[in-house]
Amino acid sequence: MHAKGLFDDSADTISGSAQHNRKRTRQTKLEEKPWSDSITKSFILSDDEHGITGKFDGIYETENEVIPVEDKRSSSPQGDKPFIVEGFELQGDIWNNDQMQLAAQCLLLQANGFPCTKGYVYYRGNNNKLPLVFNEQLKNALFAIIEKAHQTANSDTLPEPLTGSDKCIRCSLNELCLPDETQFIKQKIDEPRKIIVGRDDAGIVYAVTSGTYISKKNDALIIDIPNEPQRTIPLKDVSHVCIGNHCQITTQAIIALVKKDATINFVTPGGWLEAVVTTPLSKNIHLRKKQFARFSDEQFITHLARNIVASKISNQRTLLRRNMQGDSDCLDRLNELAQRLNNASSIDTIRGLEGAAANIYWENFPKALSDDKEFDMTSRNKRPPRDPVNALLSYGYTLLARDFYSAIVAVGLDPMFGFYHKAVAGRPALALDMMEAFRPLIVDSTVLRVINGNIIKKDDFLELSGCCQMKLGAKKKWLAAYENRVDELVTHPMFEYRMSYRRILQLEVRLLARVLEGEFVEYVPLMTR
Repeated sequence: MHAKGLFDDSADTISGSAQHNRKRTRQTKLEEKPWSDSITKSFILSDDEHGITGKFDGIYETENEVIPVEDKRSSSPQGDKPFIVEGFELQGDIWNNDQMQLAAQCLLLQANGFPCTKGYVYYRGNNNKLPLVFNEQLKNALFAIIEKAHQTANSDTLPEPLTGSDKCIRCSLNELCLPDETQFIKQKIDEPRKIIVGRDDAGIVYAVTSGTYISKKNDALIIDIPNEPQRTIPLKDVSHVCIGNHCQITTQAIIALVKKDATINFVTPGGWLEAVVTTPLSKNIHLRKKQFARFSDEQFITHLARNIVASKISNQRTLLRRNMQGDSDCLDRLNELAQRLNNASSIDTIRGLEGAAANIYWENFPKALSDDKEFDMTSRNKRPPRDPVNALLSYGYTLLARDFYSAIVAVGLDPMFGFYHKAVAGRPALALDMMEAFRPLIVDSTVLRVINGNIIKKDDFLELSGCCQMKLGAKKKWLAAYENRVDELVTHPMFEYRMSYRRILQLEVRLLARVLEGEFVEYVPLMTR
């Protein structure tokens, strides 16, 4: 949270924040709890000597001193044995992390001239009020913890994740830390536990109908669509908002969304990305320094590009093998190109092999379309797409780039600086790099699904001279189909537990970040079997 600037909420953290907000809003008096009447609430103190800052739930005064108090939603431990922190024996009736927090508050009060020798913790889970004496043992343990915290904050790398710890199961940061996945890749454990959530709780809001107006009221988005009932969506249920042409969103709604790390993108009627709104790029500066350095290493990026393109060709081959009708000679040709990648010694050579594979793939992709659907596709074309199939593909690739862009920003990498696509002003090169292997898995397969399943029909498109566009109804069907695909649970081939594709995209970016930090040797994108 502090060294990398990363955080993610869980049910526990959301519940705790809501309880604190209710206290501030209602000005709840602490007389309801077993405290004194003389209360000062919710303030911040700092200590330059020890380099710490703390936010207090509250303190109360006696004749001789001030006493910090902490209100916890959990229950206190049984207290049958002491806690050992950095070799120092502490009380057993207050959780060790709560002791460190309260001890730091005592230290801050003393450093700012207030007499303080103890604090209190109130555990609401079992209605237990417990005193904590700020003695030498506790103080020495605190100094050791502060020193370790400074070492971690000043280091480019973090300590290894815990191995097999039960703490990881309810930790809100387990999907950022990836404790079991990290130890599994390093071959320190035989099998990772399924401790990270397989699907996102939050979803994406698409504003595609002209005249749609999005505003904020309290903790919810208000969606006004012409000639339709007003919709209300809680902010906590939104991970992203996509704004189409002639749709509006208020400043208040934008600020509320970015505060909860939800991204907002604006797209043209054809699906081209025009602008992206995110939080400032303030997270994890050490990671971005390594990104810039390692992406300037020709040998490193060549190896990385080989893995990206090999995975893409493998996934293209799998899609054709599962869906194609007719001659299968192309599968052998794709396999041969994938083998030749092993000897590719430059980015230009890799691009050439990728282009050759793309020619074979798009030449045979129409064979996977049902013959009775009248969807003609002679080649892959874009800017603008000239037929319905290419219109679906182009719009889908924009959505996939958007999802990778959001994941990259969330991890703290720079989405504009990649290793395979050439740097062009305004183009998110890293998002395009990472989506290569997932084009056939997510977008191309969804195109086959909506056409062969008769979900989208030929008359859902407006075909002009040299240009093809989806009608509004088709666009809504395509967005629904895409969301169904990325929300689909699949078994991860490495970790062998089930996750949605959108979760896998986030996982892929985090695995690349670990390679950049030197924790893993190489990054190989997901390949379906």
